[in-house]
Amino acid sequence: MAIFTTASNNNKILDLLTNTSRYFNNNGLFRGVRPHCTAAVKGRGKEYDFTQIEAKWQRLWANQESTNLQEYQINKKKKFYVLSMFPYPSGKLHMGHVRVYAMSHCVAQFRKMRGFQVIHPMGWDAFGLPAENAALERNCNPNKWTYSNIRQMKAQMINLGLQFDWEKEISTCSPDYYKWTQWLFLRMFDAGLAYQRQALVNWDPVDQTIDDSGRSWRSGTLVEMKLLKQWYLKLSCYADSLLAGLNDLQWPENVKQLQRRWLGKKKLMEFEFYLKDDQHAGEYNQLNVYTDAPHFAYGATYVAVALDHPLVSAVMRDRYASSQISSKCQSEFPLGISVINPLNGRSIPVYVASYVLSDFGSLAILGIPGHSGKREKAFAEKFNIPVLSVLDSNGRLINSCQFTGMNIDEAAKAIVNHAKRMKFGSYRVLYKISDWLISRQRYWGTPIPIIHCDSCGAVPVPKKDLPVKLPEYSNISRSKRFNLQDVPQWVTTSCPRCGRSARKETDTMDTFVDSAWYFLRYLNPNNESRPFEKASVEYAMPVDLYIGGIEHAILHLLYARFVNHFLKDFGYISNKEPFERLLAQGMVHGLTYKVISSGKYLERNKIDINANQAVEKSTGKEITISWEKMSKSKYNGVNPQDVAKTYGADAVRLFLLFKAPPDNIIHWDVDAIIGMTSWLNRLWNMVTGFASTESKPAVMKTETTEMSSDEYDAELLRATYQATKQVTNTLEKTFTFNVAIAACMKLSNILQDVPSEIAQQSAQYPESLRTLCILLSPFAPHITSELWHVLCLKFGLGNSHVLDQSWPTYNDLALSGEKTSLQIIINGRRKGTIAIPATVIGNEEALLRFVRESEIGDGLLRDKVIQKFYVAKHGKLISFVTEP
Repeated sequence: MAIFTTASNNNKILDLLTNTSRYFNNNGLFRGVRPHCTAAVKGRGKEYDFTQIEAKWQRLWANQESTNLQEYQINKKKKFYVLSMFPYPSGKLHMGHVRVYAMSHCVAQFRKMRGFQVIHPMGWDAFGLPAENAALERNCNPNKWTYSNIRQMKAQMINLGLQFDWEKEISTCSPDYYKWTQWLFLRMFDAGLAYQRQALVNWDPVDQTIDDSGRSWRSGTLVEMKLLKQWYLKLSCYADSLLAGLNDLQWPENVKQLQRRWLGKKKLMEFEFYLKDDQHAGEYNQLNVYTDAPHFAYGATYVAVALDHPLVSAVMRDRYASSQISSKCQSEFPLGISVINPLNGRSIPVYVASYVLSDFGSLAILGIPGHSGKREKAFAEKFNIPVLSVLDSNGRLINSCQFTGMNIDEAAKAIVNHAKRMKFGSYRVLYKISDWLISRQRYWGTPIPIIHCDSCGAVPVPKKDLPVKLPEYSNISRSKRFNLQDVPQWVTTSCPRCGRSARKETDTMDTFVDSAWYFLRYLNPNNESRPFEKASVEYAMPVDLYIGGIEHAILHLLYARFVNHFLKDFGYISNKEPFERLLAQGMVHGLTYKVISSGKYLERNKIDINANQAVEKSTGKEITISWEKMSKSKYNGVNPQDVAKTYGADAVRLFLLFKAPPDNIIHWDVDAIIGMTSWLNRLWNMVTGFASTESKPAVMKTETTEMSSDEYDAELLRATYQATKQVTNTLEKTFTFNVAIAACMKLSNILQDVPSEIAQQSAQYPESLRTLCILLSPFAPHITSELWHVLCLKFGLGNSHVLDQSWPTYNDLALSGEKTSLQIIINGRRKGTIAIPATVIGNEEALLRFVRESEIGDGLLRDKVIQKFYVAKHGKLISFVTEP
C-alpha cells in the first residue's frame, strides 16, 4: 500500500489540477479558457506565433552590450544591485530556478526603466559532490561535465528571455575564481581564524563524505563514525557581530529569527569539572560544563556533549585504533570517562548525546534528568542513569548540602556566589553556534592552500603561487571515488619556508566558502591582481535586493555575512552587511517518489502505481509519494524548456509569478498554465486588432454607448493610473508579483470592454495600451516588445523598444475620483474657474475640451482663434492667448 504524506494527499493532488483555472475564472481575469494551446494563435491583426516572436527578440537582446562597472563609477549614476542566488550547474533548469530568476529580471528591468544603473549578474556555484557522482557514474571528467552543463543552462536562461549582465559571469570552479577563494582562506589563516583539529564525524561510506542525516541522502546507506583531522573557521568569534547586524537588515522577520536561533545567544552558568585522577583524554584534565539551572546542580547525574566536542575525538583517539571507531560509536553512547562535580565531589559519567548540538552547540551540558525536559529524562532512562530529586513539594531544595531549604531564587544566587568565591564557576554569555567546518574529502572543490611540513608544521602557500590548481582528473577505476591523496605527484611538494620535502593539503573546501563572497567578485570578474576593486565595492555594495530560496535562510546567508564582516574588520571593504534587503521566495514542488525503507529517490518510470498501491518495479518495495522541492537528484524536476515550447516563455514566467505570493510554495502542474495562455492570446488579439483597424470620426455618444469619448478617456486614465500605481508599488516595495500581474489583467479587461468606435477615436486608449505594454514588459518581455512594435508602426513612432522606455507615472489625486478646480485666464485676465475631473490633470487635450464645453469657455472662446495656450505645471491653471 502506498504511503502518502497526508491521508487526503490524493485528493489534494487532483484538486491542484483545477484550482488555478477555477481561481482565474471566478475572479474574471481569464475569459474563455482554452483546452489547449499551440505555437501559433490566430489574431485579428496577424498570427501570434510565440516561437518566432520570442526567438526574434532574444536575438536582438543578445546583441545589446552592457555597461561595465568602471563606467558606472565615472558617471556616478545611482545604482541598484539586484542579485539572485546563483545555481549549481546540474545541467537543466527546473521551475524553481525560473521562478527566482523571473523575479530578479522583473525588478532589474523596472529599475532600469526608472533610470538606475542596474547591476544584475549571473554565475555558477560549480563545485560540489553531484559533479563527482556524475563523473563516477559516467566515467567522465567532472570539469568537462560541469562546463557542458553551464553551457546548457545558460542557453536555457536565454531561451526563456532571462536577461543578465553576462559579461560579469563567473564560475566558482574556474582557477581564476578559486584563486581568490584561497586568498580569502589565507587572510583568515593569517588572522588566526582558520585552524585544524581532529573531530569525530558521521561518514558516508558510499559518497566518501560527511553526512549528518543518519543515512546517505543519495544512496540511503547508513553513515559510520570516523575520526578526521579537519579545517575550521572561527565563526564563533563573530557571533556578537552577526547577531547585532540583524537589527538593521530589511529581511523577513522569520529569516532573521532563524539566524538568531542558529547563533543561539544564551546566559549560562559555567562550572569547572575535573576528570577523575585515573582517567585521561589527550591533554584534557578538566571540562567546562554549562547549565541554565544552577539551583538544581546537586541533582546532576551525567554530563552530555555533542559528537563534535573536542573531548570526544581526544578520548576516541587515545583508546581506539581508527578501524575500531566505527564499531564503538553511535549517535549516542557513553564516552567511558567521568568528571567530578565540584559542588559535592560526586563522580558523574560523560555521554555523547544527540540533543546537545541543536540546543547548545559544542558545549558540555550538565544532565539533570530529575528537573529537566522530556529529552533528558528519556536519555537517562535509555542509559539507566540515576534520576535525583532536589526539590520538595513546597518548592524548596533538598539533598543540596548547605543550600537545602532555600527556594529556587535564593538557591540560584547562593550557589552562583559560592562557585565564584571558590573559583570554580561563574555566569557567562555564550553562543550555540560552533566554528565552521570547511574540510571536504573530495576532489571537486577548492584546494585548501596549506602545505604540511614535518619541520615547520602547517605553512600557507605564498600568494605568488596561487592558485593551487586541482590535478587533472584521472579515475581509472570507477569502483572508488577519486581523491586528491590518490595523486602522489600532486601531493608531494617542498616547504615554502625550509625547502624540505612536504605535502599539500588534500582536503578541499566546503562549497559554502565559494558562495560566501561571489557577490563581490561579480563587480570585477576579470581582475587578475586582486579579488575585487575597493572602489567598485564602494559604489555597488551592499546588494540592494537578494533573491533566493528560504532553504538558504540560515547557512549560506550566515556564512556570507561572516565573510563580509571579516573583510570589513580587516579593511578590505567598507560595508559590514552584504545584503540590504532579502526576498526569500517559496520553493516550487514537484511530485516525488521515495523508497520508504532506504529514503532513495526514484524516477516516475521506475515505480508501479495501481489503485492506491505504489511500489518500486525492480524490488517491490513500498514507495511514499509527496510534494517536495524540485531537484535533479529527486527526479521530480520539470524542464522549463519543454513547457516553454508548448506555451511560450512569457506564459511560463507569468504563471510562476502569478500562481502565488513570492514566499509561498507552488505545487507545479502544467495544466494550470492554460489560463495564462488564454489571457496572453486575448491581449495579443486586442492590441493587434486595434492596430489593424482604421481610425473613425469622433463619436461623442450613440445609442450603443452609454458614455461619451471624454468620459471613457477619463475612466481609462483613472484605470491606467491605478494599474501603474499597483505595479510600481509591487516592483519597488512589496514584490507581490501576483498582485501586479492581476492589475495588468484588470486594465486589459477594461480596455477590451471599450467599444471599437470609441477606442479608434480616443486619445487615451492608445496611451493606455502603451502604458499596459510598459507595465507588463518586466514580466512578459517578448510579447510586450512585439506589441509595442505593432503600436509604433500604427502611430509612426519609429523603432523604439518597450524595454528602453521610461517607467510611467501616476497621479494620486486623479485616482481619488474627486473633482478639482481649474482657473481660466484669457489674454492675461482671470475669467473664472470650472470644476473638472481630477483624472484629466496632465492631459492637455482633455483639459482643452472641458474648457471649451464649459459655460465660460463657450461664451468667451467660441468664435475666437486660439494662438496658443499654456497649462501650469500643477495642472490647475490654463491660460489662453487669442487673436484680437
